Amino acid sequence: MTVHIVTDSTSDIPRAVLETLPISVVPVYIMLDGQSYQDNVELSREEFYNRLPTADPHPTTAAPSPGQYIKVYEDLADQGATAIFSIHISRSLSAICESAEVAAQQFDRIPVTVIDSGNLSLAEGLIVIQAARAAKAGMSVEEVRQLIDKSIENAFAYAKLDTIDYLLRGGRMSSIQHNVVSLLGIKPILKMNNHNSRMEIARTKSKAFERVLNTALENFPKAEVFGITHANETTQTNTLVKELCEAYPDMPEPFVSEVTPALGAHVGPGAVCVNWIRSETDPKSEAKGLKKWLS
Repeated sequence: MTVHIVTDSTSDIPRAVLETLPISVVPVYIMLDGQSYQDNVELSREEFYNRLPTADPHPTTAAPSPGQYIKVYEDLADQGATAIFSIHISRSLSAICESAEVAAQQFDRIPVTVIDSGNLSLAEGLIVIQAARAAKAGMSVEEVRQLIDKSIENAFAYAKLDTIDYLLRGGRMSSIQHNVVSLLGIKPILKMNNHNSRMEIARTKSKAFERVLNTALENFPKAEVFGITHANETTQTNTLVKELCEAYPDMPEPFVSEVTPALGAHVGPGAVCVNWIRSETDPKSEAKGLKKWLS
């Protein structure tokens, strides 16, 4: 049996990784300056972030249509896939999962299981990577599903934002919330694990980055897989990679990718997120890392 994994472009999986694993990515649509683009197909991340500060109106996003998913499922069946797991961004953040579910209901050539990752960005992508590695290793459908469920439970995202203006423009924050946060001068840190999202605050940009760095250093050696995503913020990303590699020279380097425009439109430039899947063998995992906030 040949198992293949489908995801959407919000998973932020590095291109080099995609080329080595049985993963197909369905692009999200970005409406920018009155024109619609397919993410990372018709619009690169570099171009998007260059145009974002002056975009008028504020960019909007749209989920791929069920027809686009059906086409991908058809192509994979033609190539010999006998089962598909379609893993997507948390349904609390987007309608992407619902669109894939409609497609799966209409497609009957091979079994398609649509899964809500309960996460976003590369935390979603790491779940996809783990599933694809298992599929490539020849695991059964049941074994791959069990691995996906465990990965969802143990996947974490921890992100600092440089600005909250884009949350307001994208409708993810009310004007009252925006005014209060702006008045206090605080910086939000967003956290997500297993369908649950939370927010904490830091007093300054430097304190916010310090928390991200410390969280990365704490969890990197205990992670099954680890990655960093950023929204046009290469300096802090390079610092994170350098600090992690110096602290743990025997560990493989973390994955690094840039945040998709579908998320960048809301978090804005300067966001940096560390993402990992916690190892189940860590006896202290329940008391450390994000679990202490998300329990």
